[in-house]
Amino acid sequence: MNVLRKLIPASKSTAPVQANGFFTWDNWPYFLAVLAVLLLVGLLVYSFKKRRSAKKAPKPEEPKKKEAPKGLPVSSLVKVWKEFLREIPWDFRRLIMIYQHFVVFGESGAGKSSLIDNYTDWQGHARQFYSSFTASPLLRIYLGSKVLVQEIPATLLKDISKNARLALLKLWKPLFRRKDPTVVIVLNGIALQNDEPAYLKQQAQMIRGKVNLLARIRKKPVKVRLVLTHMDQLDGFLEFSRFLTQNNIPLKLEFSSKEDLKNLTKCLEPYENHLSRALTSLPADKYLKAIAFMRKTPKLFNDLSAFIKILQTPDPLSPEPEVVELCLAFQSEKQTPVSNPFATSLTAKELKQFNPLFRHRVAAAAIGIAGLVYLSSAFIYERQLINKRYQEIEVVEASPSAHYDENMHRLFMDFTYRLGKDPLLTFLPNFFPNINQEINQRCIENIRKFYLFPELEKFSLGKTLRDKVQGEPLKEIHSLRQQYVQQIEDAPNKILYLFALIYATRDNELGRLIRQNVTHWSKSIGLPRLLISDYVNNNKSSQDIRLNVDNLYYHQKKSIADDPHIWMVYFLKISKFYQQPIITKGEFDRLQQETDSFLQVIRELERYDLSVKVSDLLAKESPMGININLIARKESQLRQKSVKNFLEFIKASGIDYPEVTDELSLSGLHENLKVMLHFKGLVGESDPLFHFLFAGEEFKFSGMQWNNLLNRSRITFFLRDFIVRNKRHDGLLFFTAEKEFEDLVINPSNDGRFLFIGHARVDGRFTKDALEKRVKPVLIELPSFIKELPIPQKEKSYFSNFLAKEVEAYGRRYAESYENYYMDFDIEAKSPGALRYVLTQLTLPSSQFMDVLLSVRDNTSVDPGKNEYLQSIALRLREFEFFQRLLEEQKGTFPELNKYKALLEQMQIDIQDRKPVMDDDKEEVFKDFKNRLTPLGRISFAIFRDEPDSYLNLIKLWLKSVGISSQWQDVFLAPVYQAYSLGMQEIEVGIGKIWADILQTDINPLYNKFPFDISSNKDVSIGELKRATHPHSHFWKTFNALLTPFCVERGGLWRASTNAIGAPNLPKNMLQIVNAVARLSDSLWDNKGDELPLEFMIKPIPLPPAVINEPIAILSYLHAGGDSIFGFNQQPSWKEFRFQWQTASSASVVVEFATRDTTTKFQNAVKISRTGWSFFRLLQKAEDIVVINKFSEFGEDDDLAISSLIGSDDKMFGEIYILTWLVDFPEMKKSVFKTMLGSGKKSESRMLEIKFAIKNNPWAIFKLPR
Repeated sequence: MNVLRKLIPASKSTAPVQANGFFTWDNWPYFLAVLAVLLLVGLLVYSFKKRRSAKKAPKPEEPKKKEAPKGLPVSSLVKVWKEFLREIPWDFRRLIMIYQHFVVFGESGAGKSSLIDNYTDWQGHARQFYSSFTASPLLRIYLGSKVLVQEIPATLLKDISKNARLALLKLWKPLFRRKDPTVVIVLNGIALQNDEPAYLKQQAQMIRGKVNLLARIRKKPVKVRLVLTHMDQLDGFLEFSRFLTQNNIPLKLEFSSKEDLKNLTKCLEPYENHLSRALTSLPADKYLKAIAFMRKTPKLFNDLSAFIKILQTPDPLSPEPEVVELCLAFQSEKQTPVSNPFATSLTAKELKQFNPLFRHRVAAAAIGIAGLVYLSSAFIYERQLINKRYQEIEVVEASPSAHYDENMHRLFMDFTYRLGKDPLLTFLPNFFPNINQEINQRCIENIRKFYLFPELEKFSLGKTLRDKVQGEPLKEIHSLRQQYVQQIEDAPNKILYLFALIYATRDNELGRLIRQNVTHWSKSIGLPRLLISDYVNNNKSSQDIRLNVDNLYYHQKKSIADDPHIWMVYFLKISKFYQQPIITKGEFDRLQQETDSFLQVIRELERYDLSVKVSDLLAKESPMGININLIARKESQLRQKSVKNFLEFIKASGIDYPEVTDELSLSGLHENLKVMLHFKGLVGESDPLFHFLFAGEEFKFSGMQWNNLLNRSRITFFLRDFIVRNKRHDGLLFFTAEKEFEDLVINPSNDGRFLFIGHARVDGRFTKDALEKRVKPVLIELPSFIKELPIPQKEKSYFSNFLAKEVEAYGRRYAESYENYYMDFDIEAKSPGALRYVLTQLTLPSSQFMDVLLSVRDNTSVDPGKNEYLQSIALRLREFEFFQRLLEEQKGTFPELNKYKALLEQMQIDIQDRKPVMDDDKEEVFKDFKNRLTPLGRISFAIFRDEPDSYLNLIKLWLKSVGISSQWQDVFLAPVYQAYSLGMQEIEVGIGKIWADILQTDINPLYNKFPFDISSNKDVSIGELKRATHPHSHFWKTFNALLTPFCVERGGLWRASTNAIGAPNLPKNMLQIVNAVARLSDSLWDNKGDELPLEFMIKPIPLPPAVINEPIAILSYLHAGGDSIFGFNQQPSWKEFRFQWQTASSASVVVEFATRDTTTKFQNAVKISRTGWSFFRLLQKAEDIVVINKFSEFGEDDDLAISSLIGSDDKMFGEIYILTWLVDFPEMKKSVFKTMLGSGKKSESRMLEIKFAIKNNPWAIFKLPR
């Protein structure tokens, strides 16, 4: 150190050195010793307090919430016990706790007191000042020789109140927590035989309840001794006991197990072995009495056994009492007792060895030893700690650390500082105060040597560096120069603060100043706060330090405080902001940055003031009065307090506003805006004014106006963010994410699965409750609130448009919710019984149907008032206005709806009305069919036929009168639809039965008869045909009377009738069969029912060409039923053929032949004998049938006869059937035949094909579908 020199060597002062952590494995013996001492002290304190509390009066009862009923006080028994203890000498009290304790129970008159008097010596002890306590009627305590007896009076025994239980527990818990009591139950042996079983049961149960308390305290079964008193009144007992006494035979009736108790009646049998001795030792009369007593005991013990059984009844909440002994007692003073119920196993030796003060002596010895261990451990610990600190100091001095850290800090032994670090030092005396002070002083000298003095040396480098720079090129030392300048810019403050720290002590003003500004000192000189605190807190004196400061160098930097132009620009900019409606986020952020830099300048000026103060204190506290004038004293306009206050005010202000999240609702927005609108941001109510002069200009700034500017900006930004985040408009901005309102469920009881179906659910946010509580208040308050906000009108309009769209979305979703809710309600009755139940429910004042209607009415009734936003919602709900008319309540009823219910009630009555349609009702149409239907079927039939008085039309008429449009009618028509559906099922069954009947009786007989079955040999009779096809036949009468309501004839065909809500399903192929029968009827009968011939259009095919050596066919004709068709060898034409089918006739295809050379003619034919269907039989005999239609084509080789038939007209007609019959050539005389053939020639063929064409299929009318 070339600029620092110590003129006086540092003296060794004392200060505590900090120790290492105590909680290490090396110190575990000391830790264990201290822990043992603390534990012993705690136990002693606890024991002392417990004993003190036992001496005092019982603790007052807890304050009662209710006035308790009068009864036994809870502390009464404890008071009796304490009264008993007060009468006993102090040194004897502990001794009686080793005595055997007995608790005696028994009824009044059982002989409890006499038993205790005769079998204990408590009265003798009382004469020796060992008093018993028998004055209290609640509890009597007897102190005998090695026994302590508590007699429970009969009144307490019978007391089953809560107070009695608590009083006994409070008495017995301290006494029997560690000691087993013995229960003695006293019974009157004479009265036992005469007592009623109910009385014995009651007595046993009361005793068992008290014994249970003892068992719960001991958590194990309690031993019980039974005593039968007044046994001297039982004949023979005194003689029996006197015999046992004279012969030294003990009467011990002990029970080691439950099996022994089961044999209680035989417990005296072992004494029968001594009867022979009794015979010789007792007079005859006394012997007989003893024998008589032993014979009476089984009955007595049998009664006792019943008592024991009740006493030991199993109880899951407590163990059974253990009966261990039975004693027989008497009150005769002339005879020695044979059994003692208060016998104890405690000996005099055990009493003598018992020392009640033993635990106190052990505790005192333990405390003494612990104290010695404590002091020894403390001395050893502090000695090791000091040795360790010396070693650590030597290590630090040998190789000091570049930075002051926790290891250096630990070297100080400051007990007050170390209490939080090392708890053991709290309890240790300071055995080495001088050595501790020496260690601390040595640490102070090391801080100066290794950290403070080297830091001062750095400021002497300035002059040396400047000397070296003058003779060398600047560029070579440019970077080093910059580094140097940066390091010494704040040199004045650092030098000053280092001097102040070096001369600061824990008692002088410099030390107090540094302790108040530790953080500032640490930042200024670049040393840790820990070093500064340790140095100031432990340094006692610095008067021996002499410093040479002649060569110190400093450089004072230029500040923007010297440039007023920058400040003027800043203040004018703020003045401009005051005139704006809002300040943008960018403008505010830039302003804050500028304000922060200007505040740094203000703080720098304040540091100058602090430096001046430090300089003055150094001149006072330094040993030689060093005069250090390193800081230039100068004045600045920035020192005005108003300027600093204004800058701090601007810096502390902000435009932060609540974050807009998905959970923020419109009500939350409203609340936030109200808070923001009334947010002052000022500590007081008054407006802070900042008034100052700068560069000749006067500035006045209002804190309130600045706060209002920021508030307007906050509100504007908050509204903008809210609109941007919620621009999708789902109508739910009135609500938070929390589920606040219950959903409206259409069928909450059965989930829409039974009768009343539908699963619609209205979101709770679209209910009247939600509208009134969340939507309406916002729409009433928020728009007017927005108008009053101090923000630009453009922002207000922007938000108003946003709110209008949100309200529109909410109103739309609100209306859709109830439309879906209403439309989803439906009825599903799958049986007539279910339908009746549904109708009953619908007519009740309270039903699911009414719930739906009332829910829609109540939730769609909105009073918008003059609020334009609510009017928008009400406009959306206008379609639900009919609910208000329908459910307008008058005197507790709904008159308009009752009309609907009346119709349902009438329909329910009609469903159960099975009265047939009257025959004299001439206006009733289809009454036969209706009589076949059930009442439900009739209702459906009326609806199907659209009768004016059908329930469908009646309810529609009512709906129209109420003004309910068609889109809302389905809910009200649902019962009718269900009735219609069920009735249609019955109608379908009825139609099926009717059709099956007429099909079986009228149509089925035709299927197997000719000509309906071509292959049948059996012709259909006229009667059968007439029954099925005649206009007045059974078939058509039945069909017209029963089935025509469900069919309609259009275009000559019967078709199924239709209905908007559904028609019955007709039997399979019914309409096809009906139409086939209709065609057949039209062909066979006229409107009057007269027979019509079957008409066919027949065209003869030209005769085949002549066959060589055969006769020439000159004529062919078809004849049947009185009509004929002739064919010649010329151009044929279509001829009408009328077949009379109603009379039997023959039929034939005839061909006439002639020879070439003669005029002789011959005939041959295909004939059908006389029958009713001869024409069709003739058709059946055709050898070949060719069908020609407009799609048929012929080639060059086709039969010319066939192709000649296909003219343009014929081809468009339809199907043409060409039938071919084979006719044999006639058998002629041989001479004629030879002339025809000539000599030596033979005939080549003997068959001739004769063809006739028939338009359409002649069999078509007889084809009936199956």
